[in-house]
Formats: sequence, structure tokens, C-alpha cells
Amino acid sequence: MLEGLEPPKKIPACKVRAVLQGLETKDQEILKNALANPDWPHSTLTHELNRRGIKISEQPVRTHRLGRCSCA
Repeated sequence: MLEGLEPPKKIPACKVRAVLQGLETKDQEILKNALANPDWPHSTLTHELNRRGIKISEQPVRTHRLGRCSCA
């Protein structure tokens, strides 16, 4: 009856999703568009976000853009 019973797998939260959820709707759309725009290199985008008080590093942005985060 209990064959295959295993604890649930922990899915790490995506830092980009957490940042998006903390923004107002207008800012969410601006960031989503920037994330989708290949003219924004990962490092440049994270630098500009940090300048505006959004603390995030390049790796979570890269992982999110490549679809390798928990959002995928």
C-alpha cells in the first residue's frame, strides 16, 4: 500500500520570481521585458537592478533566462 512513499522534493525558490513578486505591476512588466530582451546582457541588467536597490546577482538572472530555475 505504501510502496514508493517518499518525501516531497524541495524545489528551490527562483530569486528572479521572488523579485518580480515584490514589484508593482508596472515594474513587473518592465523587468519581464528586460529579461526577455537579448540586448540586456546578464551582467548589465543585474548591475542596473542593483543600482536601483534590487539586490540580485548575475547567476539567478542567467539561470532564469535559460529556463533552468524552478519557474521552468
